[in-house]
Amino acid sequence: MSNRYAASRKRMANDLRNVQLLQGQRLAELLHEQYYFNEEKCLSDVGSLLWRCGEHKKVAMYLLSDGESVGADESDLEPPTSFALDAASFCSWRRENLLRNRSALFLEGKIITAVQGVVDKVADGEVWLVGFQVAFETGDYLIYLNQGDDAVVLINEWPKRLEGIETCLVTSLE
Repeated sequence: MSNRYAASRKRMANDLRNVQLLQGQRLAELLHEQYYFNEEKCLSDVGSLLWRCGEHKKVAMYLLSDGESVGADESDLEPPTSFALDAASFCSWRRENLLRNRSALFLEGKIITAVQGVVDKVADGEVWLVGFQVAFETGDYLIYLNQGDDAVVLINEWPKRLEGIETCLVTSLE
């Protein structure tokens, strides 16, 4: 894909298939790109996720440029480049262990049993892939979700209902 973060209706099925490569894998590590402003952690956006299973399997989840959708592929992620807004304002990112930050280390080492897409359907029938749900052998699940330009992670929690939008899980977008 020429632009990794470009949203399109065509790529949704492929992104879901990429995430489903996690199914049956044992989670070794779940990293995220934590945003910092002037060295202060900003908790509203967890950034991109990097799932590491075993020694070789990696799947990256990230937000797409449309402000609604998510994407995924089998590769590593380069952390965003740090930059200064002015002499007193600095933006940076650090790769951190998401499960440690969320007090969810109990998911490390667990087998991923199911992976589904989280889709929003609007009244006219249009569907958008807005997140991914990853379920574990323990019955726990994690949802990575595009929530208005911020990436959020919900652990054992369903997204808030939005007026006029039906949110559901899917295994295929063909």
